[in-house]
Amino acid sequence: MVNTETEETLAKVNDKKALKAGVWYVIASVLLKAAVFITTPIFTRVLTKAEFGTVSNFNSWHILLVPIFTLSLDYSIGRAKLDYTNRFDDYVGSIQLLSTISSLFISIIVILFIDPISGFIGLERYETILLLLYQIAFTTVVFAQNVYRFTYNYKKNILISSYSIIANIILSLILIYVFNNSRALMRMIGIATPIIALSIVYWVNYIKNKTIKINKEYWKYGFVISAPMIFHHLSLHILSQSDRVVIRSLCGEEDLALYTLVYSFGTIVSILTTAIAQGWLPWFHDTYHAQRFSEIRNNVKPFVLFGCYVALACVAFAPEGILLFGGKKYIEAVPCVMPVVLGVLCQFIYTHYVNIELHLKKTKYVSAGTVIAAIFNVITNLYFIPRYGYIAAAYTTLASYFVLLAIHMIITKVVLKVNLYDDLFMITSYFIVCLVSVGLTFIYSYTFIRYCIIVIGFTSFIFMFKQYFTFFKKFFHSRKG
Repeated sequence: MVNTETEETLAKVNDKKALKAGVWYVIASVLLKAAVFITTPIFTRVLTKAEFGTVSNFNSWHILLVPIFTLSLDYSIGRAKLDYTNRFDDYVGSIQLLSTISSLFISIIVILFIDPISGFIGLERYETILLLLYQIAFTTVVFAQNVYRFTYNYKKNILISSYSIIANIILSLILIYVFNNSRALMRMIGIATPIIALSIVYWVNYIKNKTIKINKEYWKYGFVISAPMIFHHLSLHILSQSDRVVIRSLCGEEDLALYTLVYSFGTIVSILTTAIAQGWLPWFHDTYHAQRFSEIRNNVKPFVLFGCYVALACVAFAPEGILLFGGKKYIEAVPCVMPVVLGVLCQFIYTHYVNIELHLKKTKYVSAGTVIAAIFNVITNLYFIPRYGYIAAAYTTLASYFVLLAIHMIITKVVLKVNLYDDLFMITSYFIVCLVSVGLTFIYSYTFIRYCIIVIGFTSFIFMFKQYFTFFKKFFHSRKG
């Protein structure tokens, strides 16, 4: 009886700790990423469409290469916290070393063949070298942020995010102003330099504290979990980025700029849902490990509904959003917003099913599903983009994310025999958002009617989440006290 009471007390303490970390993680992520959106209209105006497209290409390759350089070992951190509770720091240090060795090895190979590789990825030689330095440094920062997230150390995580985003923006603007003849390159240097500097600080600390060690047990454990996730992560980013590569090749830099700007606006949904998902995951691992399944099933519903409301808001304000972000020269891209936003929402929903597979260490299923969806995306991009232009990419990506959702639902329910979520609720919520979004696109030119619908939607949002407004009021009041 004492043990049961002790476990319940520890569970409550951990829940409060996870809640506090999760709330502040979400708030900080949203506020910090908002800085990026506030400055996006600035960069779309100081850079030409072609320059903006070049920077987008640099970012696309960075995102695409992350799983290869890191070996996706960061995916093992959440589970390792449970399996190596008393040796967690040693585990993290060891796989950090493995990831860095991988990054250096790949960079050497790229440098040996830098001319053909630079031509293939559409960057100059010096831009490719900058990309490699950025990738190597990024692995270190990724590991640090994941450790802080899974140990509920939200303050340090917020500090890293604050520094990287603010330094990125300020340095980029200064460099563009000083070196006005190389604006695209200056923007890329502004993106990479803060991360490179931060990684140096971390490595000095690692060497000083002697936390980096070779451990074959940890390497094997991490690689068994993460090896399939390399293909998952890589396929996922092929799914999300291959459309931009195809658009750049077949349609040109200006169409890529239009498409990228729409994705930047659609990322408003991604910022909120990703912040929620990342704040949720540490608690999910601990709660699933404790077999408190009903808590997960009940608590996931308001998260999904919140994502649905945010998606609808982005679709409803698409004309104003694109005008604000890019100005009149980007207004033709408004029809692209709806499929982009619906794709991001679909991605948020299927992530909850991926969390189950990840916790159970069934990462081969995660990888298989994503590879199938990525292949589907590449094929449909190559077929539809030449025929219908860049807007087709938004719809092919949406279809690919829905395929991914269906695959992971089947894997968790049929293959793994896990019935954790209310699947009917998940699918019904998503399709309602789809139907309302389609309706909104037909009334973009009827501003008064659209605004009336927005008011109705906002009122229903307040009514639906009124208990959470009360909670946050008490939460912040307690922080002041």
